[in-house]
Amino acid sequence: MLEDITQTDYNRFNTLENAYRTHTGNVRALNEDALMVHREYPLYVIADGMGGHSAGDRASQYIVEQMAALEFSQIGLQSRITEIEQAIREINRAINNSQWVDDPSAIVGSTIVAAYIEDNICTCFWIGDSRLYIYRDQRLYQITRDHSMVQDMVDKGLLRQEEATDHPNHNVLTRAVGVDARINIDINQFEIKSGDKLLLCSDGLYNELDNQNIVDCLNKEHTENIAEDLLQGVLSRKAADNVSLIVINKY
Repeated sequence: MLEDITQTDYNRFNTLENAYRTHTGNVRALNEDALMVHREYPLYVIADGMGGHSAGDRASQYIVEQMAALEFSQIGLQSRITEIEQAIREINRAINNSQWVDDPSAIVGSTIVAAYIEDNICTCFWIGDSRLYIYRDQRLYQITRDHSMVQDMVDKGLLRQEEATDHPNHNVLTRAVGVDARINIDINQFEIKSGDKLLLCSDGLYNELDNQNIVDCLNKEHTENIAEDLLQGVLSRKAADNVSLIVINKY
């Protein structure tokens, strides 16, 4: 979705409510983020085209279009997880083989974070540094682990977590959709319960808002208010990057 989006969706999946936003931010002219809330299934996706690379916006838009077109052929949670994983692999191959730019050395790619919810189980799929958080019992937990150079440095003890955002290589990814012919997809599965809130977002959100800022917004009662407060919180700062977010409330 290249245009700015403001919409709330009360869906029919269990007792899930969601709201979402995407915005170019205050500096960039083009939104290379894209997001999707599936019309039939409790499937949510954010993709962040790789900034500075050719056709990053096309890559992210292609991801959400293909995920939106996904129709499950089987029932059962494990079968559907397999179908989502296969869809991401097919998307990766298509972008990797794309002829979207004239320069054969140009890199075309995107992050992806997706959440699928069934039987009170959330399955998270991700590649890159777009994130999924869960807010439960007044505490914020990051479900995903960034596929980035600075995260690798943090894991090796070469960099403190609080230094990562301001590091000159903070936006260098170690894994992205479309860059290589084959891709490793990280998957994390966990139970959700009434009162939980999920937040999917691109790095344009968490690079501007710290965990306490995010928690302050997630304390709001309705997803529409949460989504708007998160977006305005980013836009009130530098907002040097595009920002996208999906908030899901489990009643």
